[in-house]
Amino acid sequence: MGGNFFEKVCNKSGLAPSNLRHQAKKPERTKNMLEDFKITTPLVRLNGFAGNEAYIKLEGSNLYGSAKDRCAIYVLTKLLEEGAITRDTEIVESSSGNMGVALAAVGARLGLKITIMIDESISKLNEFLITSFGANTVKITEADENGSYLKARLRTVREYIESHEDVYWFNQYGNPLVIEAYRETVGKEIAQQMPDADYVFVAISSGGTIAGISQAMAKYGQGIKVVAVDLEGSKIFDPNTKAIKHLTGIGSSIRSDNVQRAVFDDHIVIDEPSSIQALYDMLQKEQLFLGGSSGCVVAGAERYMQEHGLQGKKIVLVSHDRGDRYFNNLYSKYFG
Repeated sequence: MGGNFFEKVCNKSGLAPSNLRHQAKKPERTKNMLEDFKITTPLVRLNGFAGNEAYIKLEGSNLYGSAKDRCAIYVLTKLLEEGAITRDTEIVESSSGNMGVALAAVGARLGLKITIMIDESISKLNEFLITSFGANTVKITEADENGSYLKARLRTVREYIESHEDVYWFNQYGNPLVIEAYRETVGKEIAQQMPDADYVFVAISSGGTIAGISQAMAKYGQGIKVVAVDLEGSKIFDPNTKAIKHLTGIGSSIRSDNVQRAVFDDHIVIDEPSSIQALYDMLQKEQLFLGGSSGCVVAGAERYMQEHGLQGKKIVLVSHDRGDRYFNNLYSKYFG
């Protein structure tokens, strides 16, 4: 009945559902999003964690739902302020997840043209958000031998830059500004909120978050150790793996420049079943609806502390996003 009602409203108003977003009024351009959207995400104590005092940093509480929001706001604002880009510059990026959503939303606020290279693995919700926020998309259909589309997306970005003028590649995989953004936002915030922490556990993927947080702990954290958490099937720590990963938002088919700039203390690679079980545990025991990479971080942190015999420590787990964007391809599949 809901769909029929919606169609009746559209027909009565003379609009086709697919054209609604083109009829929407564009928001007034924001002059400085760093000032207008100051957000401190919560740090929540977990009830029990293998004899340690554990807290989870809920980056899903950011404006558009993930830690990537901080990066998009910080970098685009700084580029505009420094004159590295203008309102006429087209921003391009490779993403089928949170970065695409963040850039589309922030770009709209700042009056910028955004083009995102997505792929067939993108969720319907992410694609809906990216296009609804006004960004253009180019969809990649060619996967590599491990089922990843990343290399093809990056190749398409380079080809696009070569054939278009006044284009800036955001490049979450290699842009030093991305590292700076995470260092001066979420990284610094963790150090301020939990100055006596012993460990911070962070998912590793495109590299900006882990590099920024590791730099922040060195600059502001007074000895807080950083442990990178990866997923089996990722090639960051095992370039010869033949395993295929299914969870998104963690791991990568390449070891990016920003990953290589990260200076963390240790790492752990976790399997998918343990990661999915951790998501279920967080949902049932902690009432936390977390994104896919967060399950890896929770499982990885718990296993790391157990394997190293660590107890009585104060630790922080960084959760990059919420579970709503993973409902159809993760939660409903395993928990429905």
